[in-house]
Amino acid sequence: MVERRAVPEDDVLERSLRPYRDTANEHLQALWEEYAAIHPAGTYPSTRTMRGNARLFSAGKRYRYGIALAGYRLLSGQAPSRGLERASSWLEWYHLYTLFLDDIMDEDERRRTMRSAWATDARLYRRPDARSPSIVFRTRRHRYGASQAILDALRLRSFAERAIEDAFDLDPLVKVQLLAELTEVDLVVSAGQGLDIDLEAAERIPESVYVRMSEAKTARLYLGAAATAAIAARAPAEERQALEEYALRFAIAFQDRDDLLGSGVVRSRIGGSSEGDIRQGKRTRLYVLAAARLRGRERIAFLRSYGRGGRTTPRDLTTVRDVLGRRILPTVEARIRENQRLAREALERIPPRDMEARAFLDALVEAQASRVR
Repeated sequence: MVERRAVPEDDVLERSLRPYRDTANEHLQALWEEYAAIHPAGTYPSTRTMRGNARLFSAGKRYRYGIALAGYRLLSGQAPSRGLERASSWLEWYHLYTLFLDDIMDEDERRRTMRSAWATDARLYRRPDARSPSIVFRTRRHRYGASQAILDALRLRSFAERAIEDAFDLDPLVKVQLLAELTEVDLVVSAGQGLDIDLEAAERIPESVYVRMSEAKTARLYLGAAATAAIAARAPAEERQALEEYALRFAIAFQDRDDLLGSGVVRSRIGGSSEGDIRQGKRTRLYVLAAARLRGRERIAFLRSYGRGGRTTPRDLTTVRDVLGRRILPTVEARIRENQRLAREALERIPPRDMEARAFLDALVEAQASRVR
């Protein structure tokens, strides 16, 4: 008898996600090539920034895109049209738009294993005054890079709109509703990002405030994925509500798992650093819980070791990870399990019109208990 080796949950998810990612990348590449064909690179560096950052366009898991198309299949029992496939790529263009801006606001020079957009654009500034001080930015080179990355981000947001507008086989009313959803995402995400900046200097943060910020930033675009599916499927209100509840609970579990990976508290195979959150002092749920619960010397040691930037030592990392692993990890894992349960319950409220799509959405949720990248 041949013994079957268990397949890691992460690998199961990767196999089920790949078709969605391939389809998303196909449409993103097509839209980018359409733009590039009528906007050729010229003498000035500003005409080359988008090409320099194009490598970032194909990076990403495409969870949002997968939820939109699988959600549509579950709600309608039909395969998505080519127009809907293209329109749903608005979620990934919009996500890229926010990442370009996030990296400027967080002063991150890396986006996973690659240079961030502003860092790439800054390398194009080669005038003699590149190292001269600037007013808002550190140097004129930093000013140039950040400014061009902001313009690149605005182009990406326009790509999100164009993906919807050019979906040839979608009903005009569906397009209008999708564009309205994009606008609502804009308003909520920008408010969440503003609150995130406000919290950077706060030592104690009520968890309810953290939740409000996280749901506005991370969860809102996942809700946009569920809304895209429901709008295109013309789903009844109760089924749209169920899919949006699934997306919300998935997003919370996903973000909590991401925070564990981003601090190195659990084993990771992600491309980026597992030290970044600690070095930069990110106000994650892990930090919020630790700052609220720790007392005495343990609290002092944690706060002294957290968010020291370039001065962070291996001892600082060990101190923070030890505290988070002993005191906070069990709570966060329990919350991940609870949100997984609520996500599954939400899916059960939707008639299973497409079992393959249902299995994919289930796999997304299951993976958050053990995801390592």
